[in-house]
Amino acid sequence: MTTLGAGSADIGLVHRLPASHRAHWRLFTEWCTAFDTMALPASPVTVARFLDFEPGAARGTLRRRVAAINAGHRVAGHTPPGTVTAVRALLSARDRDAETARHVIGRLPVSGWPAGLFGRRDALILTLVCRLGVPIARVGELRCGDVSVDVAGSVLHVGGGHDIATSLEADNTHGVYAVFSRWAGVRDLTLRRLSPMAWAPVLHTAPARASTPQVSRLEHYDPDAALLPTFDRWGNLTAPIGDTTTGMRSRAVDTILHTHLRAPGRPITGRTAWTTGVIKRRAHPTENAPAPLDAAPLDDTYDDGITARRRAAGELEDLDDIFDALDHQMAALLERTEHLLEDAGAP
Repeated sequence: MTTLGAGSADIGLVHRLPASHRAHWRLFTEWCTAFDTMALPASPVTVARFLDFEPGAARGTLRRRVAAINAGHRVAGHTPPGTVTAVRALLSARDRDAETARHVIGRLPVSGWPAGLFGRRDALILTLVCRLGVPIARVGELRCGDVSVDVAGSVLHVGGGHDIATSLEADNTHGVYAVFSRWAGVRDLTLRRLSPMAWAPVLHTAPARASTPQVSRLEHYDPDAALLPTFDRWGNLTAPIGDTTTGMRSRAVDTILHTHLRAPGRPITGRTAWTTGVIKRRAHPTENAPAPLDAAPLDDTYDDGITARRRAAGELEDLDDIFDALDHQMAALLERTEHLLEDAGAP
């Protein structure tokens, strides 16, 4: 098989292509060389970026370019990347997560203490991220007032810079509105009464499975409060008394999603398990472990290292937002490519 990377050319491959494909194939390989991207084999993401690079190109021209790229891959013995099947394979992971989230939400508890508290919270996180597409890094920024209900239009809106509108699914006890309304009741209670002793009995007496929700506008006790605050394992709010605006960190949201969405039986590979393994190995060294080295005092070097790490943390704290934005842009790009290929009748 032939592998064509950036900065290289395969003249023999070009001449084995039909004459109508050669110019388009050369354009694609030159574009890949310019952007230091592998042209053969290429990924569906590379093809999507290439097609999007010239927004004014006619749809017929784009289809001919896709056909040339696919032909080049077939001649070289590679799987064609410019097909609906290839693009959908990348997008299917999102669909699987959304479908998994629906099943998980149906199994989460809505009553009991503190199971009902965390069950309702996790259901909302799964709904926001997996079903509505809110970036993980932005979940903690949402305020109670960012969620509103249009009863006449049977639509739930999520603001806060997201501008999401979705069906209420009023007949679904685990639908979007049911999840929001169950959490809104708990969140408003935590704002009115600071002690868990005040809201724990409410969750204890809640029905095991709520009936079909009666749709009404969500009226929040404090619209400016964080929609999803942080709790410790016993259900206590961890923010200082009086602080109602601090929401969950993106790392905590990611951990919750990872816990619920991973395949059954799949080992946990998050930071917590890795850290636990390191601690155990250090607590019980093997017999062949080397003797510890005597290190000289670090003096000012230690303080310099701490300062450097704090500076790096400050500079890198925006990476989550950047990656989330890129993720959404790539999803939109792949969806546009999928529509183009569907119109062209590509398999």
